[in-house]
Amino acid sequence: MRYFELAGVSALSAFAMFAVLGSAVAWCAAAMITRYGVASPPVARERWLFLARILPAIVPVTAAFGVALPIFLWFEDKGTTESVSRTLWFATAAGAFLLLGGAWRAVSAWRTTARVMDEWQRRGRRLDGLDTPMPAFAIEEAFPLVAVAGILKPTLFVAERVLRECTADEVAAMVSHECAHVSARDNVKRLLIRACPDVFGAPRQLDRAWQAAAEEAADARVAIVNPRARLDLAQALIHVARLAPASAPALMSAFYLGGSIEDRVRRLVDPPAASPAPSLWMRLAVSAAVACLVLAIVLAAPAVHDVMEEAVRFLP
Repeated sequence: MRYFELAGVSALSAFAMFAVLGSAVAWCAAAMITRYGVASPPVARERWLFLARILPAIVPVTAAFGVALPIFLWFEDKGTTESVSRTLWFATAAGAFLLLGGAWRAVSAWRTTARVMDEWQRRGRRLDGLDTPMPAFAIEEAFPLVAVAGILKPTLFVAERVLRECTADEVAAMVSHECAHVSARDNVKRLLIRACPDVFGAPRQLDRAWQAAAEEAADARVAIVNPRARLDLAQALIHVARLAPASAPALMSAFYLGGSIEDRVRRLVDPPAASPAPSLWMRLAVSAAVACLVLAIVLAAPAVHDVMEEAVRFLP
């Protein structure tokens, strides 16, 4: 029993300590973005911003369950009778709190979104004339909503006002935009962001920057497939941006939910030059770096275990 207790202590205390590090890195990234901005193409910018945003989850999960726990199980004597210090118990409790807190936020967002989707489907009407691989419903909303909600079974919702006031080409462009969100799994990304153990609170600048980049990336994906849709998207943005934004579920990708549209319209009307795709050599270099990191961890595993032993023995 003591063996498994220490295994849990090793993983959860490491999770807590590295969650602090990951959150600090995310806040530094938010400060740099706010100060210097990011000028890379939308798709690349969205990916880098998402990576920065989920660092509070990537760093502690990797450190706890990819390094600390495997090393403990590999080297620790199953008959150990070591005691655990108060400091480590505190770190363990903090790690469990952060882990469960992230899970609770994700589950709450999932349930809230499911309730809203059920309510919209009950009072909406099924749309069968749209070219979309997902179910689509028209709903009566004052705000001209065009959005995809849900993860396992994404569903498209379009306000009746949009269908009445926008042209068929504009509606088709907005539907393609939402399909691009689905192909990019943006609602899954929103769920992962909700689950992040943000020790210092969520960096709002980073959230806003990622959301803006996700919208521009969806615009860019539509324009790659159909360059003529750029002007339809720009005109649709101008139409729907006239009114105040509506509230939306957490796991929803909406065509527009408020804020400035200047950058999106400018990119659509006057797109920047396309950046070259990552070369094979770049991908190989990244893969080699990851492989070297894993090898270094394996080779350093005995020393890391010794450090863990010293921490258990000497921390107050």
